[in-house]
Amino acid sequence: MGPNIAKKLFGMALAFIAFAGTAHATPGGTITPLITSGALPDTPAAHVDPNTAASPFSGVVSINIRYDGLSYICSGALVGKRQVVSAGHCVDTNGKGSLIDLNKPGNDVRVVFNASSTPGDPGRAVVTASKVQMNPNYAGFGNCPAGVSGFCVNDDLAVITLGQDAPPSAKIYKLAGQQLQANTRLIMAGYGTSGDGIKGYTISPDFRIKRTGQNVVDLFDADDEQGFSGPNEVWYADFDGNGHDTFCEWGLACSAQLANDRESGIGGGDSGGPSFIEQYGELMLIATNTFGGTPDGIVAGAFGTYFGGIALNSYLDYLARATGGAIQVVPEPASAAIFALGLLALAAALRRGRRH
Repeated sequence: MGPNIAKKLFGMALAFIAFAGTAHATPGGTITPLITSGALPDTPAAHVDPNTAASPFSGVVSINIRYDGLSYICSGALVGKRQVVSAGHCVDTNGKGSLIDLNKPGNDVRVVFNASSTPGDPGRAVVTASKVQMNPNYAGFGNCPAGVSGFCVNDDLAVITLGQDAPPSAKIYKLAGQQLQANTRLIMAGYGTSGDGIKGYTISPDFRIKRTGQNVVDLFDADDEQGFSGPNEVWYADFDGNGHDTFCEWGLACSAQLANDRESGIGGGDSGGPSFIEQYGELMLIATNTFGGTPDGIVAGAFGTYFGGIALNSYLDYLARATGGAIQVVPEPASAAIFALGLLALAAALRRGRRH
């Protein structure tokens, strides 16, 4: 049985874990629902995407979830003409994996596109979901499978099906087929709470303002259904700067710190938003962003906090089913190279055969 990083962090002077939703009391503090900037001269404004069709983030959407008279914001990524990947907890109405009922009066899920900044442009469409699905193993934030001890943030995935096609100007993202690795640089995007590494959170979420930033993967949690062994399902990173490198200080992992104007964290409303890698000359979806944590003595959202989400390689079968096969998974470069070499070997064998 492998270690449960979330449980270990929860016991290491954890003040709260952040996710999009309401607050719940926990033994370690508060579970409550960022793309943040570094220190000056970097600012949250410098991370704002221009909301144009030419932007590589034109397919990153905000999501408005409404039920029981409440309204929430999350983020997501377009992976098909009518399919958006987001976080399971965004559409969980009781914190125990109860999927929102779209047939109940007053309940709906609306996807807000920002592939244009011009009012009235089709790229700013708001499209209501016709169907919402949650990963079947997701049982609520922090809840583990029966018989498994720990604090589980695994399986926190949802697929939203739109009632009509997305605007043509919104980019549809392919999924990187490889498993996410430690020390990988991620490019994140979302609509959540923002601020900077010194003051922490100072700016509220906005359905029309998305920010981007980067970080480097430090740690993983493996499959909770296998007692935290098997494939990695959850990734972690820390927000380094101003003398803070939390996971390294705690003896868990030490990774590279990015430049002050790139190193970022996430916050409430960024849940479900994408983490990309650059591959084959484009952004490819490899993970989602779903939670964050603040150690004691650290300002929420500031340097020294940490966060993470779901590594999608472990969920490719689920995503294929939930999207009706709409997702396009691209093999990692090494696999493509091996395949190409295989073709060359076959060609050589055929040539040898002809000479005999």
